[in-house]
This record gives sequence, C-alpha cells and structure tokens, in this order.
Amino acid sequence: MDIIKSIQQRKSCRTFTSESLKPSDRKKLEEYINSNKTGIKNEVIDFTLVEKKETDKPMKLTYGLIKGNKTYILGKTASTASARVNYGYLLEKIVLKATDLKLASCWIGMFDKEYFNDIQIENEQIIPGILTVGYSTGKKSTIESLARKAVKADKRKPWDQLFFNYETNAILESEIIKPYIESLEMTRLAPSSGNTQPWRIFYESAANEFHFFKKITNQNYESKGMHDIDMGIAMCHFELVSDKNDLKGNWIKNDASSIKSINDLQYINTWKCL
Repeated sequence: MDIIKSIQQRKSCRTFTSESLKPSDRKKLEEYINSNKTGIKNEVIDFTLVEKKETDKPMKLTYGLIKGNKTYILGKTASTASARVNYGYLLEKIVLKATDLKLASCWIGMFDKEYFNDIQIENEQIIPGILTVGYSTGKKSTIESLARKAVKADKRKPWDQLFFNYETNAILESEIIKPYIESLEMTRLAPSSGNTQPWRIFYESAANEFHFFKKITNQNYESKGMHDIDMGIAMCHFELVSDKNDLKGNWIKNDASSIKSINDLQYINTWKCL
C-alpha cells in the first residue's frame, strides 16, 4: 500500500452506488481486517464487515445523509477513552486500505445503534463508530456538498496551530525534526469529527519524543467520545508514515506526573523515537 497516496486520496463519501462489494475487493478487504486486530498496547479489536440487504431500511443518522450504501465495517470495544483511541487507530488503517483498493468510505460517529441489533455486544462494550464503504457515484449530492462546506472538509489547520516545541511551547520548527516532517504533514491531513482536528503534538528534543495532546474543540463530540477516536486516527497516520520512512519508534504512555500541564490540553500518548 502506498500510504502517502492513500492519505492524500482519501475523501469522505456520502453518495454511493447500490452495488455490493465485488468478491475480489471484499476478499482483499476482509483479509486486511482479519490481520489488523492488534492495536496500541496489544489491545485486540475484532472488526466485522456487515452487508445489509436491499430490503433493509436506510440507517438513520444523527446528522447528514448517506445515500446508496449498504456495506459497513464496525467493531466492539470497552467504553473507555483509551479503547476509543485504539478503535480510531485500527479502523483508520482499514480506511486507508479501502482507499488503496479504490473503495470510497466515510467515518460515522453518531448513528442509530439499533440498526446493528444483530451484532452481539457484551456488557459494557460499545460500538464507538462505524465505517461505510463501497463505490462512489462520482457525484456529490446537494446535501453532501453543503455538509462538506459547513465543516470546511477540504481545509486543514496550518502547521503553526498543531505542532509545537515541548520545552518552549513555541511553534515547532521543521528544521528540528526534519525526518518527521512528512509524518506530521500526513497527520495534519487526517480526518476528524466535524474536521475539528483536536490533536496537538509537542516534540521534546531531550527525550526524543512526540507527545500527543487532545484539545476539546466541540463539547458534543467530546461527550460522545469522538475526539478520542480522532486522536487514534491521527496516531495511525503518524505511525504509518514514520514506518514508511523507516523511522523506528513505539507508543508509550508516560506517567501523568512527568508530563507538564499545557493550558487546556489533555495528554493522550507519546511516540518514543528509537
């Protein structure tokens, strides 16, 4: 998979054809899903590809509209912030694989839970979000166009609003982290709830670590755990691009007492460069 190409080509799609996944596409996607279960700290999540029938009613969404689609990917996990981060991390890998297979997709964080009543959920488990996947019509509906315009879907925050020097809190100078410029740039392009981009990344040169913090930018999304999923998506982009560039590292969770308090930000995780 050309990870840079997949990241750059991925766009949320809400207008699909009614065509089922081709057997070859479904096979490749399911093979990837089955090999992509282990996430951060070796937490395992089983994802399932669900295909609804033509006779099934369309799924009700809290907002927006999905047209034509009947194929979904979803998983079950614990109702904790760290589990939701891991969920976003793993499911975004599937998003990028789907893009590599020329499939269109869309993250959905607010949806009708009863639509998936046939999925057995154990006590205290949740489905944090789902992915629609299929073939794009190549045209956006009026509602989709308006929705994308409302959240400025094609725009992203600039570097100076996302990446900082841990020691000084100043804007991170690219010269300091040259090998990781592409990792950060592809993280900047990551999708998020309402395009809110809640991640703030601080590089600590003394420890050679990138600290990922969460900035609550929408209380509604935060209350539903969607910002945690967003953080996992950002971490996925950072890791995959770093790996592509042979930049070794792993995720660690530093003790809260060793991480300095930064304004209204919440510490999530750290990428330890090796």
